[in-house]
Amino acid sequence: MKIHTIELKGVRIILTARSEDGRLVVLTADLGRDELRSWRETRSFFCPQCRSPVHLKVGDIVIPHFAHRKASTCRTSFSEGESPQHLNGKMLLHQLLSTRSENTVLEPLLNEISQRPDLLVASDDVRIPIEFQCSTIPIPLLEERTKGYRKVGMSPIWILLTPQKFAAIPEGVGTFQFSKFEEWFIVSTPPEGDVLLTFNPQTKTFHYFTSLMHIAGQRYIGMHYILPISFQFFPFVRPKVPSNEDLIRYVNLYSFRRRENLERWIMLNRKGINDPFLRSCYEMRMHPTKLPIWIGLPISGNQAFREADFEWQLRLLHFLKRKRLSPQNVTSFNLQQFVWSFDQPSAEKVQACKKYIEFLTKKGLKNPLDKTDFSENGILYLISERFLANEAQN
Repeated sequence: MKIHTIELKGVRIILTARSEDGRLVVLTADLGRDELRSWRETRSFFCPQCRSPVHLKVGDIVIPHFAHRKASTCRTSFSEGESPQHLNGKMLLHQLLSTRSENTVLEPLLNEISQRPDLLVASDDVRIPIEFQCSTIPIPLLEERTKGYRKVGMSPIWILLTPQKFAAIPEGVGTFQFSKFEEWFIVSTPPEGDVLLTFNPQTKTFHYFTSLMHIAGQRYIGMHYILPISFQFFPFVRPKVPSNEDLIRYVNLYSFRRRENLERWIMLNRKGINDPFLRSCYEMRMHPTKLPIWIGLPISGNQAFREADFEWQLRLLHFLKRKRLSPQNVTSFNLQQFVWSFDQPSAEKVQACKKYIEFLTKKGLKNPLDKTDFSENGILYLISERFLANEAQN
């Protein structure tokens, strides 16, 4: 059996014990210190692992906990320690979900896969593991745990500790840069699109980053919402989709970042003509800052590329020109050839290219010199179309 423990200043802290009648006692956030001091005087507790007596300690600084006697040999066999903020967050989530669902269990053992989620919520014959992730660990470990849950028909919900850099930013539309680790927690949730759910135990607030639209690298435009824990329920609250006013802000931010990235590309580039994007510009006889507005569009699925939209889209047009192809006769095989020039070629990259080709075909565009009435209103339509499609899926 796993014992709930944390490490604090070198002291192993135990949060789970057995009472004298054999019941499991978990020191959750809703237990007041006065109540626990009363327990200390009137009740006896035992280690669930070695069955020896433990003391209930209730101070004013260190969180309430159980402790073995100093001579105990059980200490070395406890589970790995947890950070105070992970423990506090897990306790708060347990308290929240226990009031929203009758069947919420803290760190149960799933024997069939030998895994322990932080919480398990059972509802309508469906078991949902909840994982609150505070530390940065290798992504393959996250994928392995998720695979284990899915192996037994469970769909886990991962909640990331709110990154400190986002803890104090205002709500609304903005530009956010996530690490690769943080990106892993982004999930596609129609109609809100790509969503990152985080929790801040210190302020007892959930921070949502919703309707995320990729710009380049790990940068996104999206909407930030803050939800106090007292307003949260289960299944978790679904934030609203962007309003028309919000979408106009998306367009303005996207257009600004596009111009900014193009200008920085020229100023900071050290490869010169060896840079794939600048070589394409040179051979297409185009100045990087004078690309038509329809080269560099937020096509659905563009997050498959780490590159900015204007880069992979211009390079695609250059590829078509070299192969003497047009948007009207390009094949899937041709697009597969194209994405092999990028790191980590994938089916998702090919699909994004197909979406862009569909746009070009619809507009009757064949090369960057073609005249078109496409404007920023067209970008607004493309972004709106993405969220309308998400609503249709829902």
